Amino acid sequence: AVGHGKNGEDCRALIKGDAIKVEAIRKAAVLEDCVPVFQDLSKDEQDSVRLLAVASAGSLARSLGMDSTLNADLVLPIVMSGCIDLSWRVRHNLAKEFSIVASSLGFHYEPPSRNLTEVFLCYSGLLQDTEAEVRSAAVGNVALMTLLGGSDLFVSHVAPTLPALAADNVMEVRSRLAQTMMDCCGLDNEETASLSDSVILQVFKPLLEGFLNDEFAEVQLHVLSKLSRVSHLLSKMDVVVSSILQMTKAPNWRVREAVGHLLPHLAEAMGVSFFKDHLLEPWLKLLLDQVADVRTACVTGMSKLYHVAGAQWIQTEILPHYRKIYEDGNQYNYLTRITVLRCYANLVVEDKEEASRFSPDFLEDVVGLLLDGLVDRVANVRMVSARGLARLSAFCEEGIVEEKVRPALRVVANDDSDDDCRFFANLALESYGEETGDVNNKPEMNDLEKRMGGVQVNE
Repeated sequence: AVGHGKNGEDCRALIKGDAIKVEAIRKAAVLEDCVPVFQDLSKDEQDSVRLLAVASAGSLARSLGMDSTLNADLVLPIVMSGCIDLSWRVRHNLAKEFSIVASSLGFHYEPPSRNLTEVFLCYSGLLQDTEAEVRSAAVGNVALMTLLGGSDLFVSHVAPTLPALAADNVMEVRSRLAQTMMDCCGLDNEETASLSDSVILQVFKPLLEGFLNDEFAEVQLHVLSKLSRVSHLLSKMDVVVSSILQMTKAPNWRVREAVGHLLPHLAEAMGVSFFKDHLLEPWLKLLLDQVADVRTACVTGMSKLYHVAGAQWIQTEILPHYRKIYEDGNQYNYLTRITVLRCYANLVVEDKEEASRFSPDFLEDVVGLLLDGLVDRVANVRMVSARGLARLSAFCEEGIVEEKVRPALRVVANDDSDDDCRFFANLALESYGEETGDVNNKPEMNDLEKRMGGVQVNE
């Protein structure tokens, strides 16, 4: 171990000096032994050799310590040559690894330089390549290259190529562009956007409008699944919002599912009055969708909708519709009742601090429907109600618990004919602080997944 005091400082300085010497020796060995061989391989007459060489340019650059001066002289010419190679296979292999190669050159550690600009010129050429495979591979690097070069280089060299790529005849190119374009807008729940809002509106807004009307659902999904990252800008994207509303009736269920996840974010961007006037009806239709994953999108969105609109608005504008759907048992099957109960339970699991401010009337409405579910004729519904009541245990007032919740759960725990219902009722009672019998006989998860996931039974 390195000691403290003057002797310790001397030891650390000695170790640091040795490390610098080792690095210098290693770099010299790479320059002497590896670089000449690599340069020869990158000029080999066989394209199968050249394609492996250019894709490994990043490894050579890192071996040189990402030294921008050395890489500008020794590696950058190889990259530039690979971008204009006569063999499309060489260009394709380089395009796949381009962001890794570019970041390994070390040019981004310096102030904006001619070398980094040269790298972006090469990348722009790959984005406009005559071969669709090359364009598709290059497009996959747009987000990382934007992070590497920043907004200025993106606007100068990448943005001008995007309209043509968005209209590309090859679906794979459009699909990859839609995916990586949304990655430029940051990651979910993180402030990591590579581009400013003004650039996103100027460059991406027209592309989003086209992608949402693409004939292939895959392209639409890449945008819809990540559109929440720019939800704060949706109020300035009227055409995009209009397209989303039309897609609530899309024949592809995955598109409807993605729209279901997105609607609460639209409420945040456009306001709850807009949601009530334009989105409430599509939201309720998605809640009744025949595909379980679409209905689940509405379930998971309830906490976000509550966060946006508040308890009073939810209680006034949403819960009466849910209660009516639940009570129309003859019109809908038990799966719809399960969905409504899960929506109620999901209102209070996002933010415990915020949930602690629930009004007594609001909690009474939520608990009331879950208690109704405990006496449903279908065991699956009773099981979901018991699980929902367990999730509410941290928020219910003691008066409601003692007067309504515990007695209802005791009846299910003791008298229900279904083993799973008794099991979850006992778990719910434990969450309310009541000692119960043995709950170690946990049901098989495969059976539970079938019961919770939408396998229909006779009512």
